[in-house]
Amino acid sequence: MIFSTREEAGRRLAELLEAYRGAPETVIVALPRGGVPVAAAMAEVLGLPLDIFFVKKIPSPYNEEAGIGAVSETGLMQVDSQAVEMLGVNDEYLQRRAQEKLEQMHRKRELYGRPRSDYRGKTVILTDDGIATGSSMLLAAEALRREGAKRVIIAVPVAPSELLPILEKVADEVYVLHPSDNLIAVGRFYRDFHQLNDSEVLDLLARAPRL
Repeated sequence: MIFSTREEAGRRLAELLEAYRGAPETVIVALPRGGVPVAAAMAEVLGLPLDIFFVKKIPSPYNEEAGIGAVSETGLMQVDSQAVEMLGVNDEYLQRRAQEKLEQMHRKRELYGRPRSDYRGKTVILTDDGIATGSSMLLAAEALRREGAKRVIIAVPVAPSELLPILEKVADEVYVLHPSDNLIAVGRFYRDFHQLNDSEVLDLLARAPRL
């Protein structure tokens, strides 16, 4: 265990990002739901607006918990070609499940009352409560850059050490408080890693300044 809560992890990340305190045209973007308390704490310390960006995994047809790809709310999709080939997954399945995920993300954005933001010319500090495989974070970084973000900074509490070179290829800067050589599960690095509900997310978003 390294962090007591996601909020503590966010405050510690903010210390690494002191140079961005109050920076113009800069926004902290969380991957919901787990990234929101991390981002909210960072936004409070650094005096920056908070936003959200949705990415969802595309599950295996044989195991809903195993991802074989991911899709962003902007429609950008990436798939694990090796897994797709091994499992014999066809394009129709991928497109159908991606559309389901897009609809889920649209409904969630409506629930949170946050229309999609314009990131053109912005510096985006992208965060989550941790990185396991990296698929969601890598896709989010690419999608935000395609949305016009001038710079993309990835800042997370914990990530596998072997992913750092890959993250550095898609981001302008990468900050990881605790790179791990043996990251089995992100939750093992927190004392409190409860599953956030929508009410908690709504409360955090309501208290944070908007872009």
